[in-house]
This record gives sequence, structure tokens and C-alpha cells, in this order.
Amino acid sequence: MQRLFPLLAHACLATLATAALAQHPLARTPTPPDILVKGRWNGVDLERRSGCTRPENEGSRGTYAQFDVSTDATGVFAIGQSGITGLNCNYVGRYQVAAHRLSAEGTYSCTDGKQGTFRTTSVRVRPTALEVRLAIQLTGTETCAIDAILGMARFEP
Repeated sequence: MQRLFPLLAHACLATLATAALAQHPLARTPTPPDILVKGRWNGVDLERRSGCTRPENEGSRGTYAQFDVSTDATGVFAIGQSGITGLNCNYVGRYQVAAHRLSAEGTYSCTDGKQGTFRTTSVRVRPTALEVRLAIQLTGTETCAIDAILGMARFEP
């Protein structure tokens, strides 16, 4: 009996602890990614371009930028990118969340005339870091395929 009591006590405590966590009024659930991405971020836009109409536009580029990210309850997703070079770009489309993962697709346009479509290939979000990997296809006078990474950071909101 002495050996059985510690095992029973351990099992009871484990059950009580699980029940307490499930009902704890201060227990936190993770913030949905579509809410967590909202706000102002600072970081870099890295691009690797290929298949361009003009070969001089191929290759890798990077620029520092400020990013304003928004989502809404109807599924609208937008990123306004203000580059340090004066180039501004907008990514506007629709998003969805499945299995706590955010994905989006839509249109892309910049103040230098670049335009096209985008889709995310991965989105990693934490309160202080956001990484958005994009597949962009330009559709205007230039037709590059762009593999892009928007790497962003901020202090916790």
C-alpha cells in the first residue's frame, strides 16, 4: 500500500494541475497571427530577381524600409513599404489563417512603375519579429520573377 499511495497521489496531482490550467482565468491563448502582424515594423526588403525582360534587372538587391502592415476581419491584407531610397511599394490582397499559419496573395505595385502579383510562401511572426517570404511575378513592362524576403523587427507593442 505504501508504494501505491505515492503513485496515486502523483496521478491525482497531475489531473488537478491539468484541470487548473484548463480553467485558469489568466491562462493565455496565443495571439492569432493575423492580429500579431498588424502595426509598424522596420527592416529590410531582400530580392533575388530572375527571368527579367531586361537582363540588367536580374540579380540580388536589398533596401532598408519601414513597413506598415494591416489586416481586417473581412480578410484584407496590406503592407505599405516606405524605402529609404524613396521607393514605396504596396502589397494588397487577401489572407487566410489555417492551423495558426498566415498566408496571403494579391497585387504588388511600386512608385517606380513595377507591378505584379504576389503570394506568401512562408510567414513567421512573433511579437518583435516578422519574416514574410514572397513569390512575386512582375506583369508590367518588366517581367521578373522575384523571390523576396521582408525581414522586420519592432519593440513589443
